Amino acid sequence: MIAGLLLSAFALGGLCGTAAAEDFEPADFNVTSELLKLGVDVSKLPGLSGLGGRDVSAPCTAACKSLSALYGDNAVYAQNTTGYGAFTSAYWSSIQSEVDPLCIFKPAKVADVSVLVLLSRLTQCPFAFKSGGHAAFAGASSVEGGITVSFENFKDVTVSRDRKTVKIQPGNNWVDVYKVLDPQDLTVTGGRVARVGTGGLTLGGGISYFSNIYGWACDNVVSYEVVTASGRVVHATPTAFPKLYWALRGGGNNFGIVTSFTFETIPLPKGQMWGGTRTYLESNFEGVVDAFAGVIANSPSDPNAGIWVAWILKYGLKLAATELYYAKPDGAANATIFNDFKAMTPIADTTKSRNVSEYSEAQQSTNPYGLREVYWCMTVKADARIARVARDIYYQERPAVANIEGAGPVLIFQGITVGQMQKMSRNGGNALGLDHRDGPLYLIQIACWWKNAADDEAIYAFARKVMDRIAAEATALGVQSDYIYMNYGSRFQNVIAGYGADNVNKLRDIARQYDPKAVFQTLQPGHFKLDRAPVSS
Repeated sequence: MIAGLLLSAFALGGLCGTAAAEDFEPADFNVTSELLKLGVDVSKLPGLSGLGGRDVSAPCTAACKSLSALYGDNAVYAQNTTGYGAFTSAYWSSIQSEVDPLCIFKPAKVADVSVLVLLSRLTQCPFAFKSGGHAAFAGASSVEGGITVSFENFKDVTVSRDRKTVKIQPGNNWVDVYKVLDPQDLTVTGGRVARVGTGGLTLGGGISYFSNIYGWACDNVVSYEVVTASGRVVHATPTAFPKLYWALRGGGNNFGIVTSFTFETIPLPKGQMWGGTRTYLESNFEGVVDAFAGVIANSPSDPNAGIWVAWILKYGLKLAATELYYAKPDGAANATIFNDFKAMTPIADTTKSRNVSEYSEAQQSTNPYGLREVYWCMTVKADARIARVARDIYYQERPAVANIEGAGPVLIFQGITVGQMQKMSRNGGNALGLDHRDGPLYLIQIACWWKNAADDEAIYAFARKVMDRIAAEATALGVQSDYIYMNYGSRFQNVIAGYGADNVNKLRDIARQYDPKAVFQTLQPGHFKLDRAPVSS
């Protein structure tokens, strides 16, 4: 086991403020020497002794053996062991569960993450990090033949003494956070589904029940604790490493491994809000579109109110499942912004006041585990015409997957409101490239689950055709937008490109500054990279 892992100079990284970019990783940077500073003598590790300048013949075998020697078998799961199988089967999407890393590593502290990154560089073994594991496609938080790193030991949720901030580690799912905060009359701009991980959602932007008031998750992080490509640990804030701080606000996993997020807290008495699903028949479809458009357009008048609409086919019926939520209790009585919905009679209504953790658990029931999954999304300028067209296209194409076993395709509308985008300018802004002067926007998403791998291509073809048709209509109406929300992106979409050319160039410059050897582009190949989609279409 590693003895005396004191980060010494590494720990001082967070105190160095705006150190010159050119000096962040010097040209003579030596991975072996940096590992030695962390208490790891490469010459004493199996498979790495006598490494010198030669390549490792089996890089991931050497890396996994070294991790086992350093941390023990309880921290490293090899293939064909009980712990390994339990871990890989626990992903939300079975597509991710089918990925077979050579080993699974469970670090216990931040220094262990630094060692992992440096060992990967030394051996050239690829890695992936798993927070909640709620992404749809293979390799998003898993890696074939490499090292998948589990954050399950990083479970800290600590409210500051002044109650203004909370430190959240990425091993938590959002329901873990809410169960800590609800009894303290606090909340944060976190995810809306219980078992979504804190890490991926926040790095991709992060839409919250409270975003109309406070912005997205990334806009409410005041500090990121980050392990950089050199193994150095820094605390990125608006004033310390501000460029890195900016890039982490929507830039995904391209700049470092975030080992904790410090969020601003939001006062919320008893942790309670109001929300639920009102389901309408096809006879109300025109009214649902108009009411949805009205809530998004009028959001500035009552930013407590939020909505999404899921267009579904169930029991042979076309249905609109509208999720209405309010950032305070008793929305049924107080939220006049929902009056157009209240004027229509639903066939089912689950709206009520409840705490945030309970509400997130209710959303989890609509996100079953163990099935194959795909997300695909786009944004358009808010216009009821494109909402109607998109809805109709979905139902026109829906028969294409009617006979696929277990298929449950849904078309979902959400709003990116003016209020949300205005908050994106806080603390120097984020990397997403959204401007409130172009808003509001509609976020249009296909989400689908199904059972068998043999049907993958048919599902992908369906999703692509629906979205391509909607995009063509948006262009014809002059409401097209390039932005793609990372957390709903498909494996075929180049998400970062949609942030705009200036932001893409800025992100690439920052990556070169903090990761000059492109470790997080090459050795961490999964999810959305700076220059490509996860899979070439």
